[in-house]
Amino acid sequence: MPSSKNFLPRMAALLLLIASTALTMASDPDYYPQGGAQYFTTHSTLAPLDGDSHNNDGFGDFTALEYHFHVYFFQNNEASTADANRLRQGIVDAVANGEFVAVCHGVDDTVLPGFNSTDYVPPVNMGPRGPHPAGSYEVWVPQEHLGMATSFMMLNRGENSVMLHPLTRHCVEDHTGRVMWMGASFNIDRTVLAFDEESCDEPQYPELGLGYNGKGVVGGVW
Repeated sequence: MPSSKNFLPRMAALLLLIASTALTMASDPDYYPQGGAQYFTTHSTLAPLDGDSHNNDGFGDFTALEYHFHVYFFQNNEASTADANRLRQGIVDAVANGEFVAVCHGVDDTVLPGFNSTDYVPPVNMGPRGPHPAGSYEVWVPQEHLGMATSFMMLNRGENSVMLHPLTRHCVEDHTGRVMWMGASFNIDRTVLAFDEESCDEPQYPELGLGYNGKGVVGGVW
């Protein structure tokens, strides 16, 4: 055990270094928070939040008609990657069998008749991309088929972590306050998310006539 003679000066130097680092980080304009991270925190705040700041009274979204599942896996782990691919192929097969409508990498017009947006389907990410911190892929589901798709995910996800979020123009809230997880959750990178922009997660695959493009949906809902 170090003597108190040596310990105290070392501790003082350490505390000085920590304080100096904190001041530098606080004054650096490039330091957190940036982007969408400015609108979400894992800490308490210095003043109470008003009601409109943390529930739908402020956001004012009437309803959510389209959703994303994001399946996460460890891209450098062969078993984890294989398990994620197993789940994805299971989704493709379920869509081909007419169990529900969903779009992910591997779905085309031979799997889902009438679907012609294959070029716009995101690929499997073999590493971090956007807000996603690990290997992942996206599964789009319209509200008409959300129940069956969710049931399939619950029963077949294996050891994959799955995040479910709605698609509205409030991208940060969709990926934070409105998310649901199956399995262990991941801490996503919120800095890349846009706040209150129509281009955040726009309605997808209009040719299917589902979700925000469904029959009877009043224009301007988005």
